[in-house]
Amino acid sequence: MIAGLVSDLGPWTWMVLGVLLLCLEIVLPGVYLLWIGIAALATGLVSLQLWETGWWTWHVQVLVFLALSLVAAYLGKRISTSRETSDQPLLN
Repeated sequence: MIAGLVSDLGPWTWMVLGVLLLCLEIVLPGVYLLWIGIAALATGLVSLQLWETGWWTWHVQVLVFLALSLVAAYLGKRISTSRETSDQPLLN
């Protein structure tokens, strides 16, 4: 039942999920949903290009989403830690 529902999802589902995650990022504290939302939007864009191919199943889409989430989180961590350090790190 769940596999049939997931297999019917199209590229716009990834887009909606990405926008939903980015909206949740605004409401919730932290920065972790930003990178996952960007990965979902990127998966949706790739899905729009590859939707007609036979090998672009929901299994591949989920694997691409997971890989893009890891890459986006890694790059986000590198971006956030590459800033200059202050001489008073406890100062808000």
